[in-house]
Amino acid sequence: MELTQKLESILFVSSKPLTTEQLAKFVNSTEQEAVAALTTLAERKKNEGIVLLDVNGYWQLATHPENVELVKNFLNADLREKLTDATVEVLGIIAYRQPISKAEIESVRGVNSQYSVRQLLMRGLIEKVPNPNDSRSSLYQVTTEFLQHLGLQSVRDLPEFEKLTSSIKLPETPQSQPETVTPSNLPQQNLAQAQTYQDPVGATPPPASTDPDVTANFTEDPEQEELTDDDDEDDDEED
Repeated sequence: MELTQKLESILFVSSKPLTTEQLAKFVNSTEQEAVAALTTLAERKKNEGIVLLDVNGYWQLATHPENVELVKNFLNADLREKLTDATVEVLGIIAYRQPISKAEIESVRGVNSQYSVRQLLMRGLIEKVPNPNDSRSSLYQVTTEFLQHLGLQSVRDLPEFEKLTSSIKLPETPQSQPETVTPSNLPQQNLAQAQTYQDPVGATPPPASTDPDVTANFTEDPEQEELTDDDDEDDDEED
């Protein structure tokens, strides 16, 4: 098989541009031989639907520039058919507010968005990135494949990108802080009871409270009284 055919096969299945050095290694040839074969292949395909691009020593197969509108319309229609309205909504939020957490997405939409996020991840339209503020969670942003589907070079090429990103603010998602219990904010009657757990074994317990509300806690629940009586009877039977 000719060297040009081998190189074309590798470039066809590659999802990213390859350098001359990488291609020469894959086909077991020198870089000079690879460059000569790639130049011949590019000349041969210049008038075909698929052309060979050379960008600063990186080679990649791509659609012919004259077919860009046709390909873009096809990809947009294909993308729209496969995504539900909810998934498109989530994709739009991520595109305009990236990087963004799932909690922030759900704050904007008001509903759980786990399914839509998972579908977008599976299609390669969004990706996870580390959260600089919390190593336990991730943020989401669009991928280069998303830009390729829409025929964009950057997310800034999205319609009204600057206007929307500057005027729309994300809802605040406050996090509740657990209350710290200290002796200073304990009720006085509970403080006396809490101290009994810190006393050594055999220490004299504090005197019983004379507060009628505290005493009522031990007498007003008939079920608790019956349970106590039953426990006493069980103890007698065991004796």
